[in-house]
Amino acid sequence: MLDQICRALSDGSGLPDYWRQSAASRQAMDCSVSRHAYGPHRRQYLLLLEPPGTRPTDPLPWAFYFHGGGWTFGTPEAFSPAARPWLAAGFRVVLPSYRRPPRYWLPEIASDCRAAVAFTAQWARETGRPLSTPQVGGISAGGHLAALLALRPDWWTKAGWHAGPDKALLCAAPLDLGLLRPSFLFHRHRTLSPLADLSTAVGTQWLLLHGTHDGLVAFGHSRAFVDGLSVAGADARLITLPGGGHLDAGRWTYDDRHPTAELIAEFVRPAGPAPRGPG
Repeated sequence: MLDQICRALSDGSGLPDYWRQSAASRQAMDCSVSRHAYGPHRRQYLLLLEPPGTRPTDPLPWAFYFHGGGWTFGTPEAFSPAARPWLAAGFRVVLPSYRRPPRYWLPEIASDCRAAVAFTAQWARETGRPLSTPQVGGISAGGHLAALLALRPDWWTKAGWHAGPDKALLCAAPLDLGLLRPSFLFHRHRTLSPLADLSTAVGTQWLLLHGTHDGLVAFGHSRAFVDGLSVAGADARLITLPGGGHLDAGRWTYDDRHPTAELIAEFVRPAGPAPRGPG
């Protein structure tokens, strides 16, 4: 327990420098950014990032990235540098915001993510933007949401997408809610624990990053999830960051020289042709 507390304190002490470098990266990004409300609450909005010079009818693939912050903090704006590898690969990138505790909790947050997915599909059709098989990614709490959505392809098809995500990037994500404390906050939402049901995982290619000394989300989350994915027959890889803390799983978002940056760029690169028609 003491060791975990020390690791958590170490993770926290690195936040100022992490956000300073992330902000500098955000200022240097070359892309178009638009904000869209998908619900009436002030937190129910999303950012759409598109490569420079993109026209609405350009047949680009789509990716969704969910920000971290313990389901309580963080914004799409602050985490927008995470979109860089997708933008470089020619994607449209959606970064949703969502309602937060204490008034709203995991069921409402998951519902908001579904609403953002549905809004994007409808808006894309209305504006002539062709849909594609999406990718998802996220860090920390956002990694939990990305995993949850990747495991529910029916949520996507019901929302108007052709299929659920074919790739999922999960960074330092809490994937087994049973391991989180205090347990009373999470026990009643076991159905929203990605590890609880991996029956649909085989349809997605998975890449996970996690530091062995993460003081906020234990490395065991990713280890257990990858083991479960392997049993389910899914294509899954865990990149272990020896001695790495919580923030180390996200340094690729602003540092192209980080050892994981090229691996992620290669992972998100689309394998097939872009979509040809609208919707």
